[in-house]
Amino acid sequence: MRLFFNKHPNVPRSRGASSTSCCPVIAGSAVLYCVTCDQPLSSRCVINGAHRDHRLKDLKDAVHDQVKKLNDFSGKLITRERKFGDFAPRIEAAEHELEELCSQTQELLQKEYSTLMTLIEQNRQQAFFILNAQKEAMKRQLQQLYEDAQNYQSKSAAIVNEIKELNTRQDSENPASLLGEINALETSMHTMNEFYTSVDKKLKIDDTRLKALENSIRKIVEKNKELLPRPWEFSETITLDENKAQGNVQISEDKTEMSLSPVGGLSLQSPWNSTRASQSFKRGLHYWEVAVGGCESWAVGLVENSRVNGIQTLSAGQEKNMWILECDGGELSVLHNNDFSRVKESNIETLGVFLDCDKGRLKFYNVNTGSILHSFIAKFSHAVFPMFRMRAQKDSIARLKICNLIDKNDVEYISSANSMTSESLNEEAMEVSSQSSN
Repeated sequence: MRLFFNKHPNVPRSRGASSTSCCPVIAGSAVLYCVTCDQPLSSRCVINGAHRDHRLKDLKDAVHDQVKKLNDFSGKLITRERKFGDFAPRIEAAEHELEELCSQTQELLQKEYSTLMTLIEQNRQQAFFILNAQKEAMKRQLQQLYEDAQNYQSKSAAIVNEIKELNTRQDSENPASLLGEINALETSMHTMNEFYTSVDKKLKIDDTRLKALENSIRKIVEKNKELLPRPWEFSETITLDENKAQGNVQISEDKTEMSLSPVGGLSLQSPWNSTRASQSFKRGLHYWEVAVGGCESWAVGLVENSRVNGIQTLSAGQEKNMWILECDGGELSVLHNNDFSRVKESNIETLGVFLDCDKGRLKFYNVNTGSILHSFIAKFSHAVFPMFRMRAQKDSIARLKICNLIDKNDVEYISSANSMTSESLNEEAMEVSSQSSN
């Protein structure tokens, strides 16, 4: 029999100061046991003095001590085993908890996805795949735990029998030969002890991954709630009020375009020419777009109807009740209350304006890129009018055109289509929910 005297790594033994290694101890050649080094010693080890200052013990006494230790350890393991009892109901309870957690998670995910079914179908399928994979992986872990428990219970009974047999052999067989068996038994019991120590932790269902999945989907929904509905869903039909036009502005017949004839010898101080929309807004959500690509110097925004007679003159120093995005001399700026700040983006062809009267929000979009150029936060005391102004150009007609996105017939059609789409999504959500349950 080959002897292995290495102890379990989680149960370190105290070592002496000496690092001198002894020659291998051949079975039957050990005469003493070094308690300090936790190893048997041959006569050669004793003679060379490597263990001179160590605590030594008679080999037979060492065997008796370690057998006693095995008996104590075995008794503790048996007590712990009885405490845990049958693993089957505990595994079943853990699986039930897992099913409930996964069911709750699935219900939450299905509810969140129903609002974005057509946009994130692939994401939804992947999320449920992860959920089911996680559930199956955790089930496999629980089943493995059950199998391990049965295995260790069988080993425990075998170890008890081996220890009983060892008790009868310790006085009749060579002590050095018995130490190898003792070490093997001790290692097995340490392994079993580690298993029983970790059982409670392994039985606890870790729903961290499930919660992370819930939070991930919830963030997707919250982010889409910020983005959806899109501003253009609140498109308004805006027309220019030719009675409020100032300067040499010409208004088209359909009242959607304002223009200025070219004038030679212009300076940067040429006057602004302005008008406002016929429509005003005091509450609700509203959106309109303006084609600004045909004008080098323009301004689009809101003016508050704080004066009974006419619109305020849109000149410097009189913009307290105005919120404006202005492009002049190739530089983009926002103006309000006699203050202005630069906006980095330029080269805008079509400008989108979104107004939320109830929340006091005014946003300007670059329609071609979808980016937000600037957001105003304001408290409107009165109704506000969309306003427009421009400078004449040297060699070409300056134009600003309101882009009315839909007419009344389109509004009715879109409303009907949205209703049909909503019903279709609800039916699809119910069908997917039924499939998921099955």
